Amino acid sequence: MDSKVSDNAPVKSLICNATITCDEQGTPEPKYWQGTRQELGRDLSAIRAFDRQKLLRIEVDGDLVSIFGRDRVGTLLLPSGRRCVIQTKIPGIVILEWLAFLGEFPELRTWTLDGNIVSSGTFQNVVAQLFLRELDLITRVHLRKGFVTFTETSQRVRGRILGSRLVQKPWQLPALPQLVRGRSLDTASNKLLALALDKLRLCAPDFSPAEQHLFQRLRSEWSTIPRQQEERHSILQTSMERIADGYRSALQIARLILLGATLDHASGHGGHTFTISLSRIWENAVTRMCRHLEAETQWMVEPHRKCRRVWNDALGPDDATRSLIADTILRRGDDRWVLDAKYKSSYGNESRIDRFQMCAYVLAFGARRATLVYPVVSGTLPDRRELLRTNSGENSVIVDSMAIPMAHGPAVATVRLKDLLLLPFMP
Repeated sequence: MDSKVSDNAPVKSLICNATITCDEQGTPEPKYWQGTRQELGRDLSAIRAFDRQKLLRIEVDGDLVSIFGRDRVGTLLLPSGRRCVIQTKIPGIVILEWLAFLGEFPELRTWTLDGNIVSSGTFQNVVAQLFLRELDLITRVHLRKGFVTFTETSQRVRGRILGSRLVQKPWQLPALPQLVRGRSLDTASNKLLALALDKLRLCAPDFSPAEQHLFQRLRSEWSTIPRQQEERHSILQTSMERIADGYRSALQIARLILLGATLDHASGHGGHTFTISLSRIWENAVTRMCRHLEAETQWMVEPHRKCRRVWNDALGPDDATRSLIADTILRRGDDRWVLDAKYKSSYGNESRIDRFQMCAYVLAFGARRATLVYPVVSGTLPDRRELLRTNSGENSVIVDSMAIPMAHGPAVATVRLKDLLLLPFMP
């Protein structure tokens, strides 16, 4: 939900705080960090890199540096060891409810019944609390070995002898290096959980004394599980195959910690950051809500392949810079309706670019209506705004915008969207 910082009277955070804290853009009266180049030191180059990756935004005026949030929220680790925390205006547990709605996170009902997960916590702290509880449950109840392939050196031949290793270490004879298969805790699932446990300190270092004690105990109990970084890609690929009883929820949280984080461009895996894109969540959520409402509204969601149109001057079908890609296209009979999710706070002040984009969608996809779908924190604004009504050939065309209350969670948002989809198509 972006907006210009100057329009919202941002509040500067305390410079003396070792943690650099700023608010997600679009937050009412957003906080931002301000200090000097000397205060940032070697962290400044890393912050510039995060700015290029659009994880945050910086402004440099002589010796003065200001750091602002964008549409990603979470934690970024800087070279000096200090952290940059981008706070969200949406309660942390509500973000996790949206991830659960998208099938990217376990259902939260079983965790919230006892009241231990508070809605006011940041999403990274909620993730850390849930992961510690799930991993503790696995450790006490569900921890199990699996059949894996590993190497051992033994006088008893149990598997394939590794000739190359034998040549390198002949003094080990008569013991033979060999590749064997047996039961071990070194399964892909256990390795993934161990990797996530290692990274938990980055996600949410502000543990309570009880959580700190649990964290240290689990680190000790899981210290024997190997987690070589070079194996991470294979672990991520295979960890969700043949999931053992009791493991699924913990594995989903672990994957969020490792893959929900910003990817390191060198390794392709989660780097020294733990952030998620709220724009991506909102875009996927609008499509998912429309799918859930198909039976009630009779508006069918078109396949993704039909949501792309290549420009005539494109270099080829894979030239992504020369195509129009709509978030969601709805079909009912001969009518087409394009919905474009915008994670911005500009409902009521829709930008010129966004309005023109909707006109392009109308022409490209033969739609009679194109709608900008904005998330709002409160429900005090009108649900719909008409931006343009005109004719395209023999058909009348409407460009408008909708406001959906994202901060109240998927259930409330879906009901509001259903009410809007049930209104006359061409009001």
